[in-house]
Amino acid sequence: GSSEVVVSECGLGTQRWASADFNGPNEALCHKMMDRAILEGGVNLVDTAEQYPIPSGPGRQEGVTEQVIGRWIAKDRTRREKLVVATKIT
Repeated sequence: GSSEVVVSECGLGTQRWASADFNGPNEALCHKMMDRAILEGGVNLVDTAEQYPIPSGPGRQEGVTEQVIGRWIAKDRTRREKLVVATKIT
């Protein structure tokens, strides 16, 4: 396309991040994955949605995954410049 947006060939999927599932990664692990992929690995595409995590549940409402990403960015605002966030409304 004609956009100047460039994304990495590999993206980071976040569907189960902080989910109610027994093996869904907690926020600390999600932040480590973002550190590794984005800060160290050259990945800049993060895929999320307003309904993530799946499955949601008590204390893990829809939208928590986007909050996890936001708190990672808040640790250093320059991180936002390294990201292309692909989100959707379902």
